[in-house]
Amino acid sequence: MRDLGEQRPASQDEARLARRLARYLATWPAIDRQRWEQNCAPADPLDDPGYGSTLRLASRHKIARGYTYWLRFLDEAGWLDPAAPPGARISHARSAAWFRALMARGNAPFTIAGRFAELNLAIRVLAPEADRTCILQPNGASIRQRLFMDKRELLIPDARILYAEGLRLMGTAEQCRTRRKALLQFRDGLIFAVLSARARRLRTTAQTMATDNLHKVDGRYRIDYRPDQIKTARRDNVLLPARLTPFIDRYLGEIRPALLRGTDHGALWVGTLGKPLAEPGIEKLVRVRSKALLGVAIGPHRFRHALGTTAPLVNRTEPGLARAVLDISEAVAAEHYNRANAIIATEFFQAEMLAATQAANDHARLEKIRRRRE
Repeated sequence: MRDLGEQRPASQDEARLARRLARYLATWPAIDRQRWEQNCAPADPLDDPGYGSTLRLASRHKIARGYTYWLRFLDEAGWLDPAAPPGARISHARSAAWFRALMARGNAPFTIAGRFAELNLAIRVLAPEADRTCILQPNGASIRQRLFMDKRELLIPDARILYAEGLRLMGTAEQCRTRRKALLQFRDGLIFAVLSARARRLRTTAQTMATDNLHKVDGRYRIDYRPDQIKTARRDNVLLPARLTPFIDRYLGEIRPALLRGTDHGALWVGTLGKPLAEPGIEKLVRVRSKALLGVAIGPHRFRHALGTTAPLVNRTEPGLARAVLDISEAVAAEHYNRANAIIATEFFQAEMLAATQAANDHARLEKIRRRRE
């Protein structure tokens, strides 16, 4: 009998991740594999779950991949003792040596920081009791400090532009040369519109079911997500804009059935072969469409930044609007999503500059008139 908490691959993409994860684990020492399987096993609902048991398949795959790189480094340096526990293999000296090795290989700063982050999380899974200071701050300074890393400047488009592009894609779908291209353009346009209007996370978007989650109430569509479909594990009720109702009606009545090719699996978003459109598929279409629109490809998560920044600009009397729409905390909204304050400050500065320039021009004009009179 399968454990209730066991995670099974729900799509071909997850099955592929599971196979890759198994290949990584197969290269590990026995003690590492045993601890990983033990600490990532589903926890009893009445117990305090360990960190490993809370990880999704994609997260486990990413962490295991990074840890595999670490083990390879130790082996190449002659430091890998297969019988030693994972926590005993870390030290300030080894972290410094790994840092220098990654630099010598030409890895970018953000890649190096990512490798240390993956190692930190792997040790958190494999040896929860271990002191990870030598990973977080080798020899007293963080990796980011050593790399002099600043946050990357992100292109944050106006959510209204993204929404308008979604409407345009749907409105012009019939102009495509083939029926298949028309179906896909309409689907992509609706995804664009829904993401720009409500901006739910990629995993949640991919898990949306046409029958279980999507409901029409008083002429508007609402998506009701279960806690297991949401990162914060809370129910989420998303009311979609009324303007999208006729487009969703057409998608459900015409576009989606044509994409399904006769077999209905229940997923709202359908791929080119009639199967559920998984996370990589949504990521790809968003990047392709956004590059055609903006000249730069952006991913689905950037829609959350766009909405978090645009919402306060649209209604400046409601500073908490973005937080409510995105269903996130005020602190998270302020730190990661809302860049509207900088935009508003720039607008005020420009207005002040314009007013000062106009005043200076008026003063010069008055002075010129006065001198003429004299």
